[in-house]
This record gives sequence, C-alpha cells and structure tokens, in this order.
Amino acid sequence: MKAHSAFLTTERFNAQTTGTEVEYKILLPPNMPADRALPLIMHFHAAMSSSSSLEAAMPAYERAWAEGTLPAAIVVCASTPTLGGFYINHPDGPQWESLISDELPELLSSRYALAPGRGAIGFSMGGYGALKAALRNPKDYRAVAALCPAIFPAETSQTVPKHNRPSILNDLNEAMGADAKTYSSNSVHSILRGNTEAIRSQSLQIFVDCGEVDEFNLHDGALYLRETLTELAVPHTFHSVPNAGHADALAYARQDAAVRFIGEALFAANRNFD
Repeated sequence: MKAHSAFLTTERFNAQTTGTEVEYKILLPPNMPADRALPLIMHFHAAMSSSSSLEAAMPAYERAWAEGTLPAAIVVCASTPTLGGFYINHPDGPQWESLISDELPELLSSRYALAPGRGAIGFSMGGYGALKAALRNPKDYRAVAALCPAIFPAETSQTVPKHNRPSILNDLNEAMGADAKTYSSNSVHSILRGNTEAIRSQSLQIFVDCGEVDEFNLHDGALYLRETLTELAVPHTFHSVPNAGHADALAYARQDAAVRFIGEALFAANRNFD
C-alpha cells in the first residue's frame, strides 16, 4: 500500500501579542498517528519571506520521514514581518517573539495533542529567531538548528563592525535596541550567557551551520557563537561549510542535515516514537 503524503494547510488567526491577523502553515506527517501526542517543530522563515518557507522546505521533512530520521511531528511556520518584526518583542509594540514562543504553540495545543519538548529550525533571520527562542526557553525545546543565522560577532549595537551589518542587517542591529539592556535581551550571545545553566541542565541540542563565504558576512557571527558556546562549555554541533554562500546549491543538503539533527534529538528524548 502506498504511504500517505504529508499534508500542508494554511490557517489564520487574530494574534493578541501582535494585534494583527497572522497567517501560518501547518505540515502534518504522513500516516499521522491518532493515538499519541506528537512533538511540535517551529520552522522560522528568513527575512523578506513568509510561511511559504515551510512549503519550500516540505521536501526535506518528507525525505526525513521517509528515511525514518524524523519522528512523526507537527511542523508550523508563521508569517512574520522583517522590518518591524525580526522575531523581536518591540517596546510598546508588537510582540513577535512572544507570538512564536507562546501564543502560537498555545493555539496549536488546543487543536492537537502535543508532546513535551519542541524543535526549532530556521534560516538566516529565522536562525536568529530559532536560537533566541530555544536559548531563552530551553525547558520547552529539545533541539535547535540554525542555518546561516543572522547574528553578529559582538554583543552591543555599537561594537558590531560595519561590514557585518550591510543592508537589512543594519536594520536588525538597530531593532535589537538602542539601549544596552534592550539590546542584550535580543542578543543570542547575551541570552546564552544569561541562561547557561538552564541550557546545560535541559541538555538542549544545538546545531549551527554557516557557509565560509556567506555574502552577508554571517560566518563571523557564527564563529563568535561557536567561541561563546565553547567558552561556556555548552555542547553543540558546528558546521563551517567551505565554499558555501548564504543560499546556494549546497543549501538543500544543509537543510536536510538540520532536519535530521532535530529528528535525532526528538527520537532520543522520546523513545516511544516509531
């Protein structure tokens, strides 16, 4: 008998955290089991993108399910803005990080039986959002995979080198906060430093990948994160990919590797999965 295909659907809801209608896509696994709770995988899209990112990534999830390297899981991706968004809780404005970390998962838990421990995966701006969500809330996540994450090789706005904030990255650097406290609350490195013990105690699995010739110089920020993780003795997997840019012919294989990493962590945490 032919296996069922994964099922992708588009939904919308009025989000209290942002005061807007938010579109999101849900990917359900083939032969979805009806007798057990499934883990939730938060899929974070890149800048100038949307929930359509999940549709583009659907083959990677389908391959992992077919290979048995990813357990049955519910995958969700919400459309969030770039300017005015960036997966940031803006002072006196929309709370995009809270939307992803709290409101959307709560909405899904009212519709599906969700197992404890999520996965997070994101590319570029999505890698920044995924890292921030998982490192801030390690009790909620089993694993995070960040591909070419939009992070900087510095921990204050003023010390980010100019060549590391071209174009939209300068907007991100400014959106993270004008004052040191706000900037620190949105810095992946600072969140990691402030939450190290919880991250270690929860055994959060961390995967970071970046091309060595990334056109936006994001490899510098990825190396800085690796150094910080090593300094703090936080276990992690880091792939520095030779001759790879930001999004090129190698991107599909790298995405497959990230999905498999999430799958391994979810299988390890939930031995009852098939």
